[in-house]
Amino acid sequence: MDKKVRILGIAPYQGLLAQMNQCARQHPEIELTTMLGNMDEGRDLALKYYENYDIIISRANTASRISKAVPCPVIDIGIDYFDILKCIKLAEQTQSKFAVLGFHSLTNLVKTLCDLLHTSIDVFSINTVAEANLLLDKMKTLDYKTVICDATPYSYAKMLGINPILLTSSTESINLAIDKALTTWHNHQELFQKLSMMKHIVNSSPSLYLVLDPEGNYVYTSLSAEQVSSIGSKLKDDLELYVAKGQESFFLTIDNQMFEIAFHISTDTDIAYRIFRITPSHIPLSHSRHGITIMDRQMAETSFLDSFYSGTKISREILSHLDTITPGTNSLMITGEVGTGKDRVAHIYYARSPYCNNPLYVINCSLLNDKSWNFIINSHNSPFADNGNTIYISNLNALSPLRQKHLLSILLDTNVHVRNYLICSCTRPFKKPLPHVALEYSNALGCVQLSLRPMRDEKADIASAASFYSNTLNQTTGKSIVGLDDDAVSLLMNYDFPHNRSQFKRILKEAALRTSTSYISSSVIASILEQENQMFQLGNDNEIPSDSASEPVPPALAGTLLNLDQSLNDINRDIIRLVLQKNGGNQSLTARKLGISRTTLWRYLN
Repeated sequence: MDKKVRILGIAPYQGLLAQMNQCARQHPEIELTTMLGNMDEGRDLALKYYENYDIIISRANTASRISKAVPCPVIDIGIDYFDILKCIKLAEQTQSKFAVLGFHSLTNLVKTLCDLLHTSIDVFSINTVAEANLLLDKMKTLDYKTVICDATPYSYAKMLGINPILLTSSTESINLAIDKALTTWHNHQELFQKLSMMKHIVNSSPSLYLVLDPEGNYVYTSLSAEQVSSIGSKLKDDLELYVAKGQESFFLTIDNQMFEIAFHISTDTDIAYRIFRITPSHIPLSHSRHGITIMDRQMAETSFLDSFYSGTKISREILSHLDTITPGTNSLMITGEVGTGKDRVAHIYYARSPYCNNPLYVINCSLLNDKSWNFIINSHNSPFADNGNTIYISNLNALSPLRQKHLLSILLDTNVHVRNYLICSCTRPFKKPLPHVALEYSNALGCVQLSLRPMRDEKADIASAASFYSNTLNQTTGKSIVGLDDDAVSLLMNYDFPHNRSQFKRILKEAALRTSTSYISSSVIASILEQENQMFQLGNDNEIPSDSASEPVPPALAGTLLNLDQSLNDINRDIIRLVLQKNGGNQSLTARKLGISRTTLWRYLN
């Protein structure tokens, strides 16, 4: 034959490797490459190199593991009765107590041979390497001096002082395996050539593929060995879940890289193969640090349903409204003051839209730097260059007027809002009209308006929302809070909440941490609200700024604004420092006004 058959020989022990090379010299029609690897090591070698070979030959359990891991023919060298008989005779010559230890594929042959010879030999069967070690420990206590085994328990037996006799394959068995490999190649040569062509086509595709049989064994994959260990293992572990759902598209994040997965079960073959198409996302997750993040449906639903916002009246209204409409038919403009839950609403509108099986790209204008701005505007990998996705542009008012105009022109010129589901949000300043940019974008893009009511317009929902969140706090803090007393609820209902539900959540959390009884008292709430007033310096003539970078900061608040995007401890520390400064550095007065001990105040300051 003109073309030599490329065979990869994986030997579980060194002697078999040498025998393979010796036998290969008798077969000029093959090109044999040998490697040393037992069990999982052999399987990993096969996964790494199988694409360069036509057929793999190995032995016993190593061959079995390889055949389940790679999509090419694997020939088992096998162990014949002569190989076993030879080892038994060697063991008898030691004149010591001996037994056979191995996997069932070996021990079943030994038992059959013993029946034929009308002889009795102690045989121990194992299913795992760990079982082999335990049985060897037991054999040591039973005074066995010799054990016939394969390569798996060989080293541990020597360590215990039991003399191992390695069950080796004969030259005849190796030659038979090579002959079987050649026969397999000849009988299926045309099929192999077609498969080779299909592999070339698949490997030229930007997508990767993984095919499993109904038992979860690998039939074919274009994944690398490293990807099989990470992506392949994850998909294999969750196979039953995907089968139960049927055809599905979803996303998977592995090692800071997002993959789009399309799964279906083949229906045009006798075997219902499980087929995964795996496409790497063209936007690296590293852009998340610069105002661009990627979410899938599950992440978006979790973001909404696990949030404080989901326990509010307006949230229930939105969910009820979603049951009567089809999100995604028109672009959406979400407006509301700081802390009204605009992001959460955008997440649930995406998750309930026809676009939910494709990614959600979140572009937070308040976090964009020059590098990420240039990426979304100029890069061919920008979310704006793709089709059929959901793009959420949040905090439009944080952009400079020049960038607001530039972005709108790109959206219109490239029909981003036509090719994708576009959601925008804009922050309404406290007790002020909606910024002009929200109206401009809504008119130009034909957005459906969704205005989220501020907390001060939802006073009747305060007690209910507080109860829902108290239950969540009990789970995370170990408290047993039942709710708020009537006076505490009254105080909250008379407060304006300039930062709305985000502020309400933070107040309740601090109140819970200060409370050791079943009910949060009015005195605790009064103390916290005093902190809030000092934080924002509310007065008849002062206003609370929005989270827009383009809105001017009122002079009365200059130098006293807090960073609310930090931990509760850090916010508390900033509050204490502000009150301490107002009290001229008097720590006793500051502690008394804040309702905390001087020790607690000292701990925050130091």
